[in-house]
Amino acid sequence: MLFSILFSFLLTFQTSHQTEHNTLYSVTALNENSAIAVGEKGTIARTTNGGKKWNYTHSVGKQSNPLFSVCFVDKKHGWIVGGNGVILKTSDGGITWKNLDSSSNYTLTCIRFADIANGWIVGSRGLILKTSDGGKTWNRQYSDVTDDFWSVSVINSSTAWISGASGTIIKTTDGGAIWNKSKSRFTNSFFSIIFTDSLNGWSCGGYGSIINTTDGGNKWQPQNTLEGFIYFKTNNFHFGIHFPNTHTGWVVGNSGVIIKTTNGGKNWIDQTNDTGEVLHSCFALNNKVAWIVGADGVILKTTNGGNKWETQVSNSTDEKN
Repeated sequence: MLFSILFSFLLTFQTSHQTEHNTLYSVTALNENSAIAVGEKGTIARTTNGGKKWNYTHSVGKQSNPLFSVCFVDKKHGWIVGGNGVILKTSDGGITWKNLDSSSNYTLTCIRFADIANGWIVGSRGLILKTSDGGKTWNRQYSDVTDDFWSVSVINSSTAWISGASGTIIKTTDGGAIWNKSKSRFTNSFFSIIFTDSLNGWSCGGYGSIINTTDGGNKWQPQNTLEGFIYFKTNNFHFGIHFPNTHTGWVVGNSGVIIKTTNGGKNWIDQTNDTGEVLHSCFALNNKVAWIVGADGVILKTTNGGNKWETQVSNSTDEKN
């Protein structure tokens, strides 16, 4: 199905400099000073001073749906997706956002771009959308999967991976004309997936699962101590994973869980913060600088590889919009 762009207009925003309590689902960083997070009720949070101050905008109408994913390909061009088919785009580093009408009411869970033109969106009920013109138009792509998709990782305009419910991991090497299932062997929901190159990738999900591939997704191996990820053996759910390179990565999840690896996942070090909140997303610029976001508006940042996590937005404040 071809998703034509019917309308393009600037959103109406309400802006605040106060701490928010809306859950944040996704975060990305442009550099050590600039980062953007998105979340429920159309929340977009933006900092340009390393997190000392976060400015909040709230879009209205259809765009007030929860926003689940944000990505940038350079310091100016970025996209956001969310509930009820919402797609937003910025060309000025997140100062203003335009609505790209997807003509869809699906829940859009993740968006990633390979470059300024080529990107994918995944969503509920096996939805896959592809653009080759920066989001002006979206083409529906199909696999034989009808389960919900949660995450997509893209390394170029031809190659991408998608993870989702019931252990689903699929891959394309031809721009999405054909999607092939990877043999993950597991039935957990995989909420986040990341590849650093065409061979090395990781995914995380339910019941403490972390899996890794070194051959482009043909085979996946577990990277935690729970053999087979036995259900109910742990209540930990891992919701976000990010690797800035093939050695260093972070995984975040419920109960404030933060774990880090410096050897590609062979070993994981506990860096759990005392926030106690569900942590949904992490983004690492390099081995030292990373951000994490989660429930109740929590935002954490490290500049020393996670030895210390600074709480930039805390659930202990009483400030409200």
